[in-house]
Amino acid sequence: MKMKQLAAALALTTFGAFASTAMAAALPDTPVPFKSGAGAMYDGVIYIGLGTAGQSWYKLDTKAAQPQWEAIAAFPDASRDQAQAVAINGKVYVFGGNGKINSDVVSVSNEVYAYDIASDSWTKVLTRSPIGLTGHTVVTADGKNALVVGSVNKAIFDGYFSDVDYATKAGDKALLDKINADYNGKQVKDYFFNKAILQYDPANNLWTTVGDLPYVGTAGSAVAVNPQDGSVAVVGGERKPGLRTATNVKFTVVDGYAKLDFLGDLIPPAGEDVQEGVAGAFAGYSNGTLVVAGGANFPGSTANYAAGQNFAHNGCTKTWRDEIYTYANGEWSNAGTLGQPLGYGVTIQNGDEIIFIGGETTGGTATSDVQTVTVQNGQVVVE
Repeated sequence: MKMKQLAAALALTTFGAFASTAMAAALPDTPVPFKSGAGAMYDGVIYIGLGTAGQSWYKLDTKAAQPQWEAIAAFPDASRDQAQAVAINGKVYVFGGNGKINSDVVSVSNEVYAYDIASDSWTKVLTRSPIGLTGHTVVTADGKNALVVGSVNKAIFDGYFSDVDYATKAGDKALLDKINADYNGKQVKDYFFNKAILQYDPANNLWTTVGDLPYVGTAGSAVAVNPQDGSVAVVGGERKPGLRTATNVKFTVVDGYAKLDFLGDLIPPAGEDVQEGVAGAFAGYSNGTLVVAGGANFPGSTANYAAGQNFAHNGCTKTWRDEIYTYANGEWSNAGTLGQPLGYGVTIQNGDEIIFIGGETTGGTATSDVQTVTVQNGQVVVE
């Protein structure tokens, strides 16, 4: 959606805590439609790649008078979806992801790659994450260590795609249907999503665990670092395929351990009675306010699961969301809507600005949109 179209869409919102203004220098659209990719920022320069960009990577200098995307060195291995990136000490570290990486069957990666900004070159880091990583999120709170939250279980995920590949090649539809029903029909606890909060120290090439999420493991949570105090908010995500959670926490790492507090459940969208939770949402902080926007869920899945239907999203429709929420002074608020439903893009925290890059809209269509979000005088401003 182009800038004029977005401004027009925002002007139609009925929520008083929402406003739009014109940007002095709007950030340009991504070079290709971009979703399920990775991104990070270092010294005011944004780096994005993978996902629908394939092996391509691009950079954008936000400090330039007229920012433009530029191609940089391509990723040196197979393209992958849902990798996550963080920038530390002049390098962009890329963790995990899933795709046809080592064979023609989809699998989860535990690999780490590093892009050296000064030399415009990639290396494979000689380490492996303690678990396979996809559906995870990665941030840094101290500029020295990467914090990794969430992920599906690699053994279960890889096994599912291996079984699907076998049944598909055999042309056995009945077996394929059974595989899908079995995979989707388990309880939350039986997916073994990652609860551990992992920390990676690139200076010492060391993985540690700083704590566990105090509820369930998640995949596709939105994670944001508060620039004011270094705390990390973890919002929503899947607790099993097709079923989200509305539970949210924040934590601060002190002396190698995570101190955790609940943020309170995400409130229902305006005019609705149930908050299903969202996966693939955007999240960041502006002027001390946490902003959460977009994502996707399956309306009705929460009630189905509560009624004992383990295949909770069976018969439900995946719905991409356009709601914006804010969290300030211990309370969640409905703060308006985006110009279109959107999720599974990259969020960049740039001081008190939050930059939403790419994502997908209804039906999974990748977008090229780049939007800047701030909170000004209690109002959410999208440019």
